[in-house]
Amino acid sequence: MRVSIVTMIGLLGILTAIGMTATSFADGPEIVGENVVVNGDFEGEGAAGNWGSGLHLVEEGAYRGEGCGMIDSTIEGGRSYIAQSRIPIAGNTHYEFSMAARRETGEGYVYVHCNWQDADGKYLMSSKNWKAGRAMPVTLRTGEGTGDWRTYSGVFRCPRMDVVSTQVVVFIKDGADRLYVDEISIREVKYPEAPAWELPEAVTFEGHPSRIGMAVEEASVDGQVFSVRTTGADYVLDAAAGTMTCGQRIGAEREVATVDFGGSLGELRIASQDEEVCVLQGDELVIGFQGDSLVTIATNRAMTATVTSQIGAEWFRKQDPHMMAIDEQGGFCVTPHSRAEYESPGVSVTGPEDATDQPGWTMSYTIGARDMWAMAVFPGREFDWQTSFEKRIVGTSGCPDPEALREYAKHASVLFIFAGIYKEHYAGYCHAPYELKDPAKLRATIALAHELGMEVIIYRHPTSYEWADMSLDDFLADLKEFRDEYGFDGWYFDGYPGWSTWLNSYRAMRIVRDRVGDATLYIHCTLNPPIRMTELYAPFVDSYATFLLRAEAQFINGPTDPYLRYVVNTRHISNCIATIKANEMRAEALPADATPEQIKEAPKASLRLQLETMLKLNGRCRWAYPGWPLRASDTDDYIGYYFAEVDRRQKQWEETGEPMPMQWP
Repeated sequence: MRVSIVTMIGLLGILTAIGMTATSFADGPEIVGENVVVNGDFEGEGAAGNWGSGLHLVEEGAYRGEGCGMIDSTIEGGRSYIAQSRIPIAGNTHYEFSMAARRETGEGYVYVHCNWQDADGKYLMSSKNWKAGRAMPVTLRTGEGTGDWRTYSGVFRCPRMDVVSTQVVVFIKDGADRLYVDEISIREVKYPEAPAWELPEAVTFEGHPSRIGMAVEEASVDGQVFSVRTTGADYVLDAAAGTMTCGQRIGAEREVATVDFGGSLGELRIASQDEEVCVLQGDELVIGFQGDSLVTIATNRAMTATVTSQIGAEWFRKQDPHMMAIDEQGGFCVTPHSRAEYESPGVSVTGPEDATDQPGWTMSYTIGARDMWAMAVFPGREFDWQTSFEKRIVGTSGCPDPEALREYAKHASVLFIFAGIYKEHYAGYCHAPYELKDPAKLRATIALAHELGMEVIIYRHPTSYEWADMSLDDFLADLKEFRDEYGFDGWYFDGYPGWSTWLNSYRAMRIVRDRVGDATLYIHCTLNPPIRMTELYAPFVDSYATFLLRAEAQFINGPTDPYLRYVVNTRHISNCIATIKANEMRAEALPADATPEQIKEAPKASLRLQLETMLKLNGRCRWAYPGWPLRASDTDDYIGYYFAEVDRRQKQWEETGEPMPMQWP
């Protein structure tokens, strides 16, 4: 029997493949814990347990024993889910969720969500608006699971150490069905011990950052002192002393951090060097200086790293063991990595003990054998002013009317086609595997757009490949096959391809960027690597995108909110091009003591204010779903103001050759 595992180490969503498996594993994790779900067998006195009013108890036809549970979404006004809260779990610990199930009609989707909770039974949060995470160990698509009983399971893990329990929700969405469930369990599992890293392969990755302006420019060695210069950073590593200085080159030339590894790293040598990476190798570790300014250290022995910041962070975010520090000129981040499919000591961090708004604060990392420690100085590449002016995005739900497209092409140069081209498209989302409604129509739209001088980018939801039991490599293969078949240019990703770790997001973005060349990669990433949070992200991953779309459903406290400058905006951070989805931006800043009711009632920012704010930040905006015929917002806000202002700014830039000053209060 094939084993498929879903491992959650990000903060919202699953991060490897989802699967239909037996409740034991042929080779991989071993179940070592007792079932922590109450009344998962729906038997005997108190069989309803803590499942809530959506549960119907059934006394015959059970998977095992005399009774089972049933969820009925055919009842108008009824609850189509069951939930049990405060199921005890620990952070950074693997668990297997398992249940037996069968469906009657197979309409809609069946989901299992495991939401993270704190000591009070409340949801852990990654921001005021977004829950801090959930695993989705089982998903059944339309038609799956009908007929006989089958067992479905997946493995998950919450990376936050402040998690105390999980809430399990089993529900039917977008369909009239009866779902019978039995033998629901959550048990701790243990993975095999991580093997030693293969050196030097552990720090070399597919893709060519040099093709988009991020390269290893030079590397030299003097005894055991190695100097590596990338487009965005200067690194000087003294292997004998076990120290490294980290300097920024773009936006400002300055030292941003120093690292003390607590003693000699052993004798190192330059194992390989080209524009993409410089690799230093020793007996027990290997260090890769990537062209995008990421430094990756894969170690087969335990080690430590104490980072001392040379900058005062105006934006400091930390979620153990990851951190990011930014000021107006740039910054750095630390992003350790442990392989999700193995047990290893992991990476832990202490500090900072001092305030981070002044230079000199420190953080100390303990790095386990067979784990990886990584950091990056940013920005890794220059801001592309030409692209920021010339690539102007118009987004349509499906294939636009030819006359509409001709009109849109007068003002926009990139056509983004949303999920309306696919057969299974519910409001707001669309899942893999993808099947087109009308291939001929899509081909005709792409051909006309190219005739009009436009790029075409197509929608994909990376995480949904996991829900469909498809691996990261399946995702990449599907992208290539689909693009080769239809001949469009680039992609819009509704979330980063993540799977088990930020390292997989990084790998996927390098590969996809290589394949599309200079074409547009547009990433909707309100939730971000390394652990799918809103305010902590990985600029070295972002740098492979052309455009980012952030801020969906995030409370933005007026046009002066630092969230706009340090999360939505990208100048001096990733230096890709920022766009915004500001459905919760307020027109004016509210006082710090504003009540939830005052926040709710405060006027939201108009479209014009959003456009004005992004232009001040040197960001851009997509022309989102214009009408046909054009509406007043299309003619007045986008064509009459926004595109006219971009034209004016482009002319000014071409005449002066100087970057546009950012207007930040």
